[in-house]
Amino acid sequence: MDCNIVEKANRIVNSEEDCYLALISENGYPSVSTISSIKTDGIFKAYFSSSTNGPKSLRIAKNNKASVCYRSEGNNVTLVGTIKVLTDTKTKNSLWVDWFIKHFPEGKDDPNYCIFEFTTKTVNLWIDRESAVFKISDVLKVQSRCGLLCNTCKYKESVNCVGCIETMGNPFHGECPIAICCQKLGYSHCGECPEMPCEQLNNYSCGDEEHGDKPAGARLSILKHWKEKSSN
Repeated sequence: MDCNIVEKANRIVNSEEDCYLALISENGYPSVSTISSIKTDGIFKAYFSSSTNGPKSLRIAKNNKASVCYRSEGNNVTLVGTIKVLTDTKTKNSLWVDWFIKHFPEGKDDPNYCIFEFTTKTVNLWIDRESAVFKISDVLKVQSRCGLLCNTCKYKESVNCVGCIETMGNPFHGECPIAICCQKLGYSHCGECPEMPCEQLNNYSCGDEEHGDKPAGARLSILKHWKEKSSN
């Protein structure tokens, strides 16, 4: 698992309009149904609309374990985590979509209108003939200055690289100007810098055809989530 496959999964989740939602039924068995994706934060969170007195809400009230599956052109992203029902006015108003009126005739204030918030704990995916299983908590661990996921990097064992943090900016390939800059400014990672992404980091992530991210910007996405976690 690296930042590239994480970003590929993010883009699949963010682009799909529909997905499969699995809940635990009243009899203790998985119950799967299609559902429209209202809002997503990549593989990290997903939001759906439903009715407060519908079977899905009742199942969630009894068991908040859930799984969401997104499929696109032979690629598959399965998320496992927890789900809860949100009924507060702020959330309902912010996620309201015009076509909801077909289901909730009283609009945003319809008492039967609610939002499901799904939070991912583990990810199981198959993308571009590559599989990966990992925990979200592992992705959110700061592992480098620039957003690379060094803990699962292929060079960790092959060349005994311990990463830029432990080596103070001098990993196996030599001094890293990104890491050195970050350290001099006193940041634990580049996501904390108000200039992120600077020109140098952007070139590393998006401009280097041989060593850069594929897809471009993958490590920048990781940095964003590291920053969000630290600010929560």
